[in-house]
This record gives sequence, structure tokens and C-alpha cells, in this order.
Amino acid sequence: MTIESESVVKNLNEVFGAQKAEWLGPLLFDLFEEPSYFTKLTTPRPCFLVGGRGTGKTTVLRGLSYEGQYAIHKQDNSTIKDWEYYGIYYRVDTNRVSAFQGDELTETEWIRRFAHYINLLMCTQIVRFLAWFQNHTNYNTELDLASRQRVANTLNISLPISNENLLEMLQTELTIFENYINNVASTKGPSLSMQGAPIQSLLESIENSAIFKGKHFFFLIDEYENLRDYQQKLMNTLIKHSGELFSFKVGVREFGWRVHTTLNEAEQLISPADYTRIDINNIPDFELLAYKVCQDRLNHVMKENKKDIKDLLPGLSEEKEAQLLGITKITSEVVDKLTSLDKFDLLSKMSPLEIYMLEYWSKNRKTPLSDIFEDYVKNQSYWKQRLGNYQHALLYTLVKNRTGIRKYYCGWDTFVKISGGNIRFLLQLVEESLMSHLRQAHSLDEPVSPDSQTISAQKVGRMNLTELEGLAVNGATLTKLLLGLGRVFGVMAATSEGHAPEVNQFKVASEGNAKERKDVDSLLTSSVMHLALVRWSGSKLSDVSETVEWDYMVHPIFAPFFNFSYRRKRKLSITGRQLLALVSDPHQAIKKILDSSNRVVGNDLPEQLQLFEMYYADKT
Repeated sequence: MTIESESVVKNLNEVFGAQKAEWLGPLLFDLFEEPSYFTKLTTPRPCFLVGGRGTGKTTVLRGLSYEGQYAIHKQDNSTIKDWEYYGIYYRVDTNRVSAFQGDELTETEWIRRFAHYINLLMCTQIVRFLAWFQNHTNYNTELDLASRQRVANTLNISLPISNENLLEMLQTELTIFENYINNVASTKGPSLSMQGAPIQSLLESIENSAIFKGKHFFFLIDEYENLRDYQQKLMNTLIKHSGELFSFKVGVREFGWRVHTTLNEAEQLISPADYTRIDINNIPDFELLAYKVCQDRLNHVMKENKKDIKDLLPGLSEEKEAQLLGITKITSEVVDKLTSLDKFDLLSKMSPLEIYMLEYWSKNRKTPLSDIFEDYVKNQSYWKQRLGNYQHALLYTLVKNRTGIRKYYCGWDTFVKISGGNIRFLLQLVEESLMSHLRQAHSLDEPVSPDSQTISAQKVGRMNLTELEGLAVNGATLTKLLLGLGRVFGVMAATSEGHAPEVNQFKVASEGNAKERKDVDSLLTSSVMHLALVRWSGSKLSDVSETVEWDYMVHPIFAPFFNFSYRRKRKLSITGRQLLALVSDPHQAIKKILDSSNRVVGNDLPEQLQLFEMYYADKT
């Protein structure tokens, strides 16, 4: 690898490999792209950003922060005073919030202490902002004596002499309080403050200043799922009663917002009355946003010789892919069978996929090939339409019982679909493809080959599969479930003759005892929360008391690893008991699910699945 190539690899890794906002450092805001829903977040209304890991919650929230806005405004100090809002970012730290639990105190006592902690934390963040504002604008943000007295009184701390001392004292009080919580059983605690009162008092004092008159403050709370249930109730209460001066913008994973009530059990946060919910797993213009994000990063890498990301990741037509998968050898045998029908001129004009379609349909309908061909001759326009509906599904059936690639996954459009609306997954696909291309001594002056893109997509799927074990307490269980479902849908894709093509979704048939149903619900919830599965409403509500049926699909990022379609198509029904058995007894569970659709699992594991051979083995 040349020195120039090494430099490109380093830059690629810096901007594409840093898939978490925290890893980008100063580049985070240089590469920031506003999503279409960004304007919804800039209103005073509380908002909940709901999405899986990698959907961009942290990036967006940090973009709303005053540090983010400063960077986005090119660090122009003259603009700061004209901003309509000032955002204060806080990521919920599991290490700290998990300390507020234990048998030493009742839950009511923990609530009072956590409320005081939030007061200290938020007030510290606000005063830190005031110091930053004064440093960058030269406006005096020092609170008057009466205001400082009120804030100090609400927090039960000594009156500071100056604004600088106020920040120092708040930081000291916060540290002392954290130390007390760590030793709560053996240490007498300090006086506690009333929930929200110091925050309200401090912001009222700030709002009296001419420079902040009419301004709004946002508390940007990231990783809300890390809060314990009682802590979510407490924060819900603050959100419910936030008003003219401040509001909350919250980032949370799906199913991570477990409790919607406030500390008053009869009071709930209800959308749209109390907040705006923004589901960022399925934003309508994801492809456009994804292109801007990836193209900006590529431009940062290739400053002198800019390329279009779409040109570097070309796709394949179905016909071209079929040729690469060896369809000519298969269709030559079909042609030999049909030449006796004296239609050689017509056969010579047909594409390989059209010819293969005839044999596929013959097996599908258990009808002689000659009869199928005669029907094709009489109804060619209809067969052309049929080919359009089936040609993608046909590609999964071409290659069996051989090592290497059995289905190609390549092209920018394909990568966008495989990512499933997840920007982190897309960055992984692009980075791995470009890095693999460079490792093979190619340059970015030429496109990445379909083989390299496909192998990279398989690698990204395997990486995210193995990483599941470290993402959740039951990560090993989620991995086993994915291995089972992936194998089921992979076999179905390869053996679709006589069946509906592209079966890659499922619904869960309700059955079993209460414990089994609870275990199934828990498994599905965790799977969706950690992006092993995606889900959507499978039926429309006809009655308010009707239970919503959900349809599920293995997240498309895993489709290249298991060799099934990433397109949302047809579904099968799986019982809750079968779903649990995919974890506890996968060999038998896979067999039973496939038996129900008259398919045989076989012993031919795709090359990339052979690493998990022991999982698929018969344990009896």
C-alpha cells in the first residue's frame, strides 16, 4: 500500500469508522447534516426522539446544544445573542444513576435524593452555559445578589460571592452529594431541594436579563433508557410541567421509555397533548439524508479528487447478477430440452432469466416444461410482467451446494435498503467496502467490485450479530434467535419453488401459558430494542380495545449474512413456542418451522454460516 493509500485509509477510518457521535470529536459538527425533522425540535414543545442505536439521536441532540450550534454557525460569536434557543446536553450516565438504588432507603427516599441530584446537575449545566456565553460574547451574565440568594436558598447551599464562585460551588456540591450517595448507608445526608424549584428559580432570574428576554432553554437528555423506572417517573414529571422558560428534548431507544406516568400515578405523558414523538427509525427522506452524510464524509477524505459515493458503489441489474451467479450453464440445459419444439428463434431472443423462469415455473406448478413454454409463446406480455415480479426472488435459487457468493448484495441503493434506516449501519457498509477495496491494492478512482461489496456486507452482518452478546444482558439469547430465524428465511429463499417467494417476515401466533407468553413478549421486546428485529403494525385498529398485531422481520442488515431478501415482502406464522425453541433447541425448531411449509433444511450451510455450525447441529 502506497503512502497516499495509507493516508486515504486513515482518513476513511476517521470519518466512516467513527460511527458514534462521541468518536468524531470536532468533526461531528463539521459533518453535521440536519434531518427533515430537525425543525420540530427547535420549537418549545417537549419532544421524544425514538430510535435504535445508530439512528442519529445523539448527533441530532448534540447539534441542538449550544456547543453544537456554535460550531454549526462557524464559531461566529456575533450570532450567539440572536439564537432563539440554547440547548444544554446531558447523556444519562449509567454509572451515576444506577447508584441511586439499594435497600438502604425506600423508593420514596431515593426519589427525593435523585430529584436533588437532578436539580444540582441541571443548575450546574445552566451556570456553565452562562460562563461560556459571557466568555464568547462579552455580555455580563452575572446574576444579581437577590437572584443568587434565591437559587442558593432553593438548593440549601451557602450564598456564593460571584457567578464564578456559583459555578465552583455547584460543582463542589455535586461532587459532595455523589460521594454521599456512594456511602448513603453510613453518612448523614445534606438538606435536599424540592424537585424542579432551583431550575425554575435560576431560569427565571436569567430571563429577567435583557439579553435572554424571550429566549428558550432546552434540556437535551440522551439515552433516557438508562434511567430506572422511578427515575423516568421523576423526569416525566419535570417534562410534563415544563413551560414557558424551558422544555426537554429526549433521545430514547424503542421500548426504552418504559414508564409514561409521572410521580402522580394518575397522570401520564400523552402524545400529542404533552409532547411530540418523532420515530426516527423510519424517516421518509432517509435516503437523501444518508447520501448527504456519506458524501460529506467522502468529500472530507478526497479533498482534491472528489468522487460520488454512488459511483463508487455500483449495483447490478438482475440479469447481470444472474450471469455472475452462473445462470448460463443452467439455462443451456433448459434450451436443450426446448429446441425440439422448433422455437429456436424465440429462445435465442429470450434473456437467461426469462428462460430460467420457465423451468422455475414448471417446478413451481408441477407442469411439464413444454406446456409452460407453449403458454409463454401465447402470452409473452403476461410472462414479461411475471418476470418483473419474480426476477429478484429467482436470484436466491440459482446457487446451491457451493462455496463462495450465492447472492450479490451491492450498490448504493441496496446498501441504503439493507441499513434499514440506520445511519450507523450504512456507514459500516460503506467503510468496510471502501477499506476492502483499498486493501486489494485498488484506488478510489475505480468502483468497488460487486464481490467486495457483497463480502463486506456479509462481514458487517456477522459483526453486528456477534456484537449483540455485549449489547444486552440477554445478548446471547438474541444471537441464537437471529441464527435460527436467519437460517429459516435463508432456506426459504433458496427453495421457493412451489411457494410464495421472498418470505422474510413473520407474525407470532398467540399460544402457550402465561409464563411462555411473557417470555415471548420479553424476547421480542429486547430483539426490537437492540435491532435484532424490526417491527411494524400488522393490522389496523377497528376498536379501541383491540390488541395491535405486530409483524416482525430480521433487521435487513443481517440479510447478506443469511442470504435472504432485504425487501419487505411476505410473511409466515410462527408460534411463540417455536420462537422460544429457536433459542433452546434450534435444530428441531428450524426443522419444524420448515416442515410446516414443506421445506427441508438440508446440511448445506452457506460458507459464512459455517462458523456457527455447532449451533445448527442436532443435539440429540
